[in-house]
Amino acid sequence: MQKPVIEDAVSIVPVSDMSATMDFYADTLGFERRFVSDDDSFAIVVHGEAAIHFVLTDDSNALKATANNISIYLWVRGVDALYETLEAKLSQLPQGRVRAPFDQPYGMREFHVKDPDGCLLFFGEDIDP
Repeated sequence: MQKPVIEDAVSIVPVSDMSATMDFYADTLGFERRFVSDDDSFAIVVHGEAAIHFVLTDDSNALKATANNISIYLWVRGVDALYETLEAKLSQLPQGRVRAPFDQPYGMREFHVKDPDGCLLFFGEDIDP
């Protein structure tokens, strides 16, 4: 019998405005809109093999958690090239929502973006030795 393997994990992020969230991920970050429920209560975006799910809520505690405690790390091949393709749109975001590519002491090159509800997205790749 073959040992079961978990092949992937997907974050489910509480959001306050599904339309704004989907526009941000698609139009600013280049994700594909994979699914939006008829009542806008649930949605999925994808970029390559990565996916993020969203659930609409008006629960202030859940939204506070999104803004203060939820981060998603997205592994990238070509992080600088990705940043360059997104830079024009990222430069239009309010101050403090974007951090340009930089090297981390733990061996990753990253850039950071906060989505409309404050979820912190890390885009990163291994630094070549």
